[in-house]
Amino acid sequence: MMAIRYSRLILSVTGIFLLIGLFQPMYARSLTITEFSNGISFPYCVPSGITAGSDGNLWFTEFMDNKIGKITPSGVVTEFSEGITTGSRPNAITPGPDGNLWFTEYYGKGIGKITPSGVVTEYSTGISDDITPTGITPGHGITPGPDGNLWFTVQSAHKIGKITPSGAITLYSEGITPNSWPNGITTGPDGNLWFTEFYGDKIGKITPSGVVTEFPVSYLSGPNGIASGPDGNLWFTEFYGNKIGKITPSGVVTEFSAGITPGSRPDGITTGPDGNLWFTENHEVNGNKIGRITPSGVVTEFSAGITPGSRPNGITPGPDGNLWFTENNGGRIGKIADIATVCIATIDANLLLHIPYLSYVSPESKTLTFWADFIYKSNPADPKSIPFMLTTFGIMSNPSYPCAASTLSSDLKIHIPDVLLPNGSTHLWADLKYDPALSTGGKIYFLVTNYGVIPN
Repeated sequence: MMAIRYSRLILSVTGIFLLIGLFQPMYARSLTITEFSNGISFPYCVPSGITAGSDGNLWFTEFMDNKIGKITPSGVVTEFSEGITTGSRPNAITPGPDGNLWFTEYYGKGIGKITPSGVVTEYSTGISDDITPTGITPGHGITPGPDGNLWFTVQSAHKIGKITPSGAITLYSEGITPNSWPNGITTGPDGNLWFTEFYGDKIGKITPSGVVTEFPVSYLSGPNGIASGPDGNLWFTEFYGNKIGKITPSGVVTEFSAGITPGSRPDGITTGPDGNLWFTENHEVNGNKIGRITPSGVVTEFSAGITPGSRPNGITPGPDGNLWFTENNGGRIGKIADIATVCIATIDANLLLHIPYLSYVSPESKTLTFWADFIYKSNPADPKSIPFMLTTFGIMSNPSYPCAASTLSSDLKIHIPDVLLPNGSTHLWADLKYDPALSTGGKIYFLVTNYGVIPN
């Protein structure tokens, strides 16, 4: 980044980045993806939902085999089927406030609970009496609520359900568009439940008392997975719209499509340990990737290590600091490791500098954590200077990420310990300081004051 205008160090202000013979290519720190299949029933199991359990393991559903699977961080799998109704098709899964795992049954008209030791209990009273003309009430998403209960979606009955840890079920339908197919669900930063409407092309909000508000998104977009983001907003996938959406607690929607492979079908989504959103791409041909989107909307896709045609589906942070995902085809669980190495700062070919993790300690010893985006802007009055203008930023609501933070001091100096250049292999450290002379008209500029190449 800081080597802009200094061809001896790598890049020029025109955005044409050239490695020269003074440096051999440096190390390229990137995430690694590993797949696990031993111990998972094949070929018909269809791993779907996945979550971290209170026992330090990952738990997942096997949609077609009517099983719940457990995988340790080292990859050892155990499957459980006793107590699960034949043909019920376990779907989504989440940890409960009672230390157990709770899951939906797509065709079983019930909610299941499994203890860490594998004992299953099913609950259907209050659901099985609410069947559709087809005789089924598909349960889909499930999440712990802010009220100590579990909340779930009931697709074809266009309802939201609540189940207490003791198994008492309540269903809510007032305010939900008929035939909208509520799908994913999560607890928002505002203390409400937020859900997607797959066929209704809406995002729904339901209070713990059952009051529903709907917000429209793009037509035929197929809102699917949803997660609470690190920026205080809700983030969701658009399965048919091929976008990632963001909705504020007040209902303002923003959609992002740049960088997402056409026809890839974004599916599951979660907040990663690096302060970004991570999502799966489920299409058998165009998908088979894991996507990452920053809070400012910059998308990166990863495919190395993922079996072609595997159709990644659910995704969740693990207790080991990695991300874990299911693959619908092939009966595999995937692990995304080295997440910390992708929370370094980056600069792209358009000279956009993204700092995903910027820590500020005030004179009162209060710590705030931001993400921030800057863009290089040349200064004709001082052509040798390297100015960057702040374009967007946001406060992180959960700043505990396993990476080396960039820092902002009280005298408005930024230290970036690691920034990756567009060649994908060279890393620099850099220091910047606020420039009051350039910062006029509401614009904020920082000048690069020092930098250096990080040795291998």
